[in-house]
Amino acid sequence: MKYAVISDVHSNLEALETALAEIQKRRADQLICLGDVVGYGANPSECLKNVCEAASVVVMGNHDRAVFDVPLRDRFVDWARTAIEWTAGVLSNAEKKMILGFPPLVIDQKAGATWMHASLDEPNEYHYLFSDSDARPSFKLSETDFCFFGHTHIPSLFSEKTGGVRRLSEGVVSLPKGDRFLLNPGSVGQPRDKNPKLSFGVFDSDDRTFEIVRLDYDNRKAAAKIRKAGLPSYLADRLL
Repeated sequence: MKYAVISDVHSNLEALETALAEIQKRRADQLICLGDVVGYGANPSECLKNVCEAASVVVMGNHDRAVFDVPLRDRFVDWARTAIEWTAGVLSNAEKKMILGFPPLVIDQKAGATWMHASLDEPNEYHYLFSDSDARPSFKLSETDFCFFGHTHIPSLFSEKTGGVRRLSEGVVSLPKGDRFLLNPGSVGQPRDKNPKLSFGVFDSDDRTFEIVRLDYDNRKAAAKIRKAGLPSYLADRLL
């Protein structure tokens, strides 16, 4: 089975539409979204609709949860909190109910994979996985060979056998038998690896490979929408 894996769309419609068009060309069997459909960007309703129509699994990210969880929202930095308050104000009650239905994680025995947003330990705390020590608790708790996560917005791979973290550039990596992996497809809507191209992953469970795909999109249009909506200009600048 071939799984297209997206994460951290963050209401960036231009990036999402570009990613979905490429995924359709690649004829993936399923689309998986690792959360944070909303937040930061100017098109939360459109992104929510498109993701929910296309994906077989959508897990809840911290920005998704902050739409209705005010104490979590209050822990955000100012510009992130401003954006999620704006998002909560423009989403309909029906759209908020859709988000409320997102599970915190999904264990997919057929794929041999766990789909999650941040980490397996204390999932409601949304720990970042940047280092080997960050990853170790999730390896201990994992019931599958592959755990896919987002949240950091950086394409990366952790190997239980060799340890350490590997930043992933565009291309295909092999996932040998006898090892377990934590894999991050990067961010569709707000990459944070000094590369403005959107990022997503393609996981082949039969061949045990993971491909990182990077694509240009109209980031200037997405940034202009953020400014027009009156959202913090930093969120627009971050896309360029």
